[in-house]
Amino acid sequence: MSPRIGLDYLPAVCHAPGIGRYGRELVRALVQLPDVPELRLFEVGGGERAMEGAPLGLAGASVFRRSSRAPRRAVEWLHRVTGLGADRLLGGVDLFHRMHAGYPPVSAALQLLPLAELPPAGSRADAALAGALDGIDDVLVFCEHYREQVARRYGMSGERVHTVAVGCDHWRRDLADATVAPATPARLLVLGAVRSERHPLAVLRALEALRAGGVEAELVFIGRPGDAAGDLRRALRASPAGDVVRWIESPVERDMPALLASATVLVHLADDEGTAVTPLEAFSLGVPVVATRLPAFEEALGGGAELLPAPDTHAPAALAEAIARAIRGRSDGPAAAHRRALAEAYPWDRNARETLGLWRRILARGR
Repeated sequence: MSPRIGLDYLPAVCHAPGIGRYGRELVRALVQLPDVPELRLFEVGGGERAMEGAPLGLAGASVFRRSSRAPRRAVEWLHRVTGLGADRLLGGVDLFHRMHAGYPPVSAALQLLPLAELPPAGSRADAALAGALDGIDDVLVFCEHYREQVARRYGMSGERVHTVAVGCDHWRRDLADATVAPATPARLLVLGAVRSERHPLAVLRALEALRAGGVEAELVFIGRPGDAAGDLRRALRASPAGDVVRWIESPVERDMPALLASATVLVHLADDEGTAVTPLEAFSLGVPVVATRLPAFEEALGGGAELLPAPDTHAPAALAEAIARAIRGRSDGPAAAHRRALAEAYPWDRNARETLGLWRRILARGR
């Protein structure tokens, strides 16, 4: 009898970026495989279903979807009182592929949790994740560095932490054969919520340095306000480059492929990330990348990006020089082809096939 796999699909239908995109693209690729087991998707919880319909790519697919807008607290109450978790509400599954550590509750199925980010060590979020992992059978990560980190930090057996290649070809697919010319003047693009660990002020100071040195460039932030939003707004009001900075606070998913394809360079700074998906998205469209030197980026980007130490907001020269080099290299055809070739190693089809293989190994092993 074919195993049943349950997946937390609520983020996929409610959230365009991040874990939502991961869930959508994973399932979209899985249903194209010839030997995929029975998939049962759990979509119970509040929130606008902003990504319903065509963005899911499920037309004609044979999947079971349990959908309800019942609040999460009701699902949690039901589990406390009756023991019914997401796996049983799906009619019984053998393995449940989570998206978040804390929701939904699961009764008896084996549980697999993907981790693309780790909370700061010693933080409340770190303690909460450690507690949640006590009930998780296996963890999936997207780089070898995180595999080592998760095993060491949370005391998990290395045999239960697994590395799977991330996918990155979604925006290249959505652009299809459309031709998008690079923006004029040079456009620096920053993707993701405006948070302090992404150093938005360092990018702004680098833009100021570039313009002071005679480089015509503009800057576009695309991401919702985070903990650095106030600082960025104040800095923009005082900046000599403020008039060439745009901030798209509510991104529209269908616009994203063309926005990235038209960028001259993606600037992606981070204190820590467990996946190189954002730089790889740029690579898939031939766009140069300037990023922080992180193990996940070094592992996936193959020397194709400008990787720098953690940025210093008060000393923007190194970042500005790296961006200037990337701007000059935007029109280098062989370099763009090399970036695309690197990204081609990370299709969602590969992610789905590796995930399917992992499910089978976990089910064969059991608890």
